[in-house]
Amino acid sequence: MKLPFPLAEVAARHSKWLLMAGTALLVSACSATELANFPDTNRVVARADYLDRKPLPALSDYQVAAQQRVRNLLTRPMTVGAAVEIAMLNTPHLQQVYQSQQIWDEDLVLAMAEAAATETDVNHTEMDWTAARLALMKSVNTVDRFDFPKEYFDTVEDFVEVGEDVRKAYFAAVAAQQLQNMLEHAATATQAAAELANAQYQAGTANRRAQALHHMTHAEVVKALAHAKLEAVSTRETLNRLLGLWGDDANWTAPETLPPLPEARPVFDGLEEFALERRLDHLSERKSWALWHSAVDVRSEVRENYAALQIHYDIAKYQRDTVLPLSDVVLGETQLEYNGMLMGVYDLIDDTRGQVEAGREYVAALRDYWIAEAELVQSVGGALPN
Repeated sequence: MKLPFPLAEVAARHSKWLLMAGTALLVSACSATELANFPDTNRVVARADYLDRKPLPALSDYQVAAQQRVRNLLTRPMTVGAAVEIAMLNTPHLQQVYQSQQIWDEDLVLAMAEAAATETDVNHTEMDWTAARLALMKSVNTVDRFDFPKEYFDTVEDFVEVGEDVRKAYFAAVAAQQLQNMLEHAATATQAAAELANAQYQAGTANRRAQALHHMTHAEVVKALAHAKLEAVSTRETLNRLLGLWGDDANWTAPETLPPLPEARPVFDGLEEFALERRLDHLSERKSWALWHSAVDVRSEVRENYAALQIHYDIAKYQRDTVLPLSDVVLGETQLEYNGMLMGVYDLIDDTRGQVEAGREYVAALRDYWIAEAELVQSVGGALPN
């Protein structure tokens, strides 16, 4: 059984205190509490002496280092990896973890930045796992470990939950901005059409109804744009709250578009078993009957989220490869026939609306795919298999 980052590595570094001989013992170590795991008086005194010699780092040191790192990340368009890293630094609950483990210092910020620099895929990140691993490896609590499996489970689960929330909020915010940009272009086009209709009406080449139809189409797009702007503000501020950003830091730049759809439909073998090996809430169950019920729930959740991922992929791909091209063809042909006076202005306007709607549906479908992936990542324990 393989956990997302090896507890064996911690055991190797602290073998004086951790008697673990492989990943199979990780689960069994948390299945029962033995008296031998509790410290005696001498160990308590030794630990207290160690903590006296290593006082809690100054709050200001961490704050200065974290703020500088965050601002460095915000100098370029926000990626999902940058968003997760910022959340790892700024989330109050995780900061409490750093404080409790006495790693509240600039060294932790630097270690996270160095780990983030090794990531090569801008659309996927394991910074939540990385941050949790660093927190455990740097923690003074590993000096004298009595309940390491429980702390391992609790700590990593906190980081994974924050990572999922940030990923979902990030994709929602980028999608909302992309839709706003698209509707701004559409509003420019419909405004130009309305102005042309005014000129044609004044020249006597178009009637009043045709002029009004162009203006109604432009008005519909303007209203849709207003709602899109509101959605963009709402989703952006949701992400700002998760990232702990305010003031000038909240004015980060969003990418113009969502990450593209993967070329191939996502297919994973043995995903349920993979999740059972990694889901910390499942591994932390101590009674056999609770473990069985947990396994049923985990398997069901994985199947549901995996099906959602594939279906959202199919919808987005169909919208991109079939619906969008067809809407372009329809509008192009309608424009030609309208210019040749073979079709009326209502047909042209109706097909223009269809093209705008097809674009909106594709952005929504692409957003839903990436959010579905984030939910599947969470349901299998924090990262998908290669």
